[in-house]
Amino acid sequence: MNPNILSKKLNLNEESDVKLLIDHQENRAILSEYLKNKYKVSQSTSVENLEKADILIVDEAGLKAKNKEIIKLKRKKSQLFLPLLLLSRKSSDELSGQYLEIVDEIIEIPIKKRLLFSRIENLLNLRNLFLSTQIYQKLTENNPVGVCILQKNKEVKYVNNAFLEIVEKKKTNILNKNIEEIFSENNIEKYLDKDQEKSIIEIKLKDKKKWINIRSSEIMFKDTKLKILILIDISEQKKSEKKIRYLSFHDQLTGLYNRNYFMEEIDRLDTKRKLPITIIMADINNLKLINDIFGHDKGDQLIKKTADIFNNNIRESDILARIGGDEFAILLPQTSLKAGKVIIERIKKSCSDSEIMNIKIRMAMGAASKKNINQEINDIFKAADDRMYQDKNSTSKKSRKKIISSLNKNLKEKTDVSQKHIEEMEKLVLRLAEKLNLNKEQKNKLILLAETHDIGKISVEADLFKKNSSLAEKEVEKLKAHSEYGYRIAHSLPKLSSVAEEILTHHENWDGSGYPQGLKGEEIPFLARVIAVVDSYLEFKQDLDNEKKAKKEALEKLKSGAGTKFDPEIVKKFIDIL
Repeated sequence: MNPNILSKKLNLNEESDVKLLIDHQENRAILSEYLKNKYKVSQSTSVENLEKADILIVDEAGLKAKNKEIIKLKRKKSQLFLPLLLLSRKSSDELSGQYLEIVDEIIEIPIKKRLLFSRIENLLNLRNLFLSTQIYQKLTENNPVGVCILQKNKEVKYVNNAFLEIVEKKKTNILNKNIEEIFSENNIEKYLDKDQEKSIIEIKLKDKKKWINIRSSEIMFKDTKLKILILIDISEQKKSEKKIRYLSFHDQLTGLYNRNYFMEEIDRLDTKRKLPITIIMADINNLKLINDIFGHDKGDQLIKKTADIFNNNIRESDILARIGGDEFAILLPQTSLKAGKVIIERIKKSCSDSEIMNIKIRMAMGAASKKNINQEINDIFKAADDRMYQDKNSTSKKSRKKIISSLNKNLKEKTDVSQKHIEEMEKLVLRLAEKLNLNKEQKNKLILLAETHDIGKISVEADLFKKNSSLAEKEVEKLKAHSEYGYRIAHSLPKLSSVAEEILTHHENWDGSGYPQGLKGEEIPFLARVIAVVDSYLEFKQDLDNEKKAKKEALEKLKSGAGTKFDPEIVKKFIDIL
């Protein structure tokens, strides 16, 4: 087949082609305005134009005027699946049966824009699924179609191998038996009389169920009337449809509902009977920091753990969704604001009892309620969102402080750094700062560096710090990467951002042989050079039990490293204070 012809037949455009059969002039104008920025929209009356559409949107008058043509088009064997969306003031129970036969979705007037877009996208997704299936069937000659021939008394006279595979039976157990015995758990009889009409049924086998496309027709052979039963196993297609429906309304990471579903449910439940309606908005604090420090796998674990906490603290009738990277929303029908706040406190308590990588889970949350039908539900949604951000702003500083504390605690446990070591380092940097005539701001930064210069080691496996044998090359590289991890952590926390450059460069050497950037001399930030001298001195000392001997040897190592590893002027000043 010529690819250009195929492309034209399938209408493979960048924009989906929406054809309107809307008799009501005002509704037609509203729809065109709604859809024009996202789809190719046109009013159509000719059948030829309808065939080129990706979706038809009709009102009752338009459907009535072109009812025969649309039915013929929908049943046309060569026609690829064409979704039909009906706008009506009637519910599906009030509509004529002949309409329901061809209509795929119904939206009641007045039209809700968000609901309209959601239904259109779902139908277009289904169209894509059916397109792929139909194209495959048309282009593949050896399609596995099950064929069964029955006599007038419903006795099976012939089956092919595909039929046997579908029903999972041996030929000897089928031939010359009544077809109803073969489908004993399925009401097959009613489908035998539907000549040429295709039906989709679910059949029960021993240990499973299958979806079958079934069609029957009659033929005459030597004055004998025979019935041909054609079966196609569409179980995989049904699974794909189910998967598409699932994916269109669910978040893949958590399995919760997604934003599309949540917003559609807001519209659906926005009724007087469901008042008061409370919406809770929630945001995971410091997810980016967790991603930066421990990687996105741990960030995903945090998101999933948070989703479990939400699920364990709401009712089955409540609608919980993940509507963004770190954002969740809960829709609580027939729930007051007071009750919503109780749920928030319950969730926050559960979060405080949970942690990821020894860091407590913390949430910013806000709630708002719709009490009367005249309030706009979108205003309630925004109010809940605003209150969530107010909560985030009021707790973010406290939350970051607790995270720094948790990181330092984890670092001490991982590297076996004692509190005594930290206190000694702080004393030494302050004495050296006085000797170097540093100002108050520089002194404060040095104290902060003394506490946090190795914070990036939180990203390194604890086993590397406890390993007695020499490290392999890959392990050395992992350890060296801690200064870059520390830099990213410091940049993510306002309290540490002022020393981010020094954290990154405190392992640079005076002669340019250090890491990670290979800086040398005064290219290295001054305070990074200061902390490198003090940190190395304490490291040199810790290997010996004799304090006096340890101090002497540590000073010798500093002197030998002056001018190569260390800034010689800072080494000289440091020796002077000891």
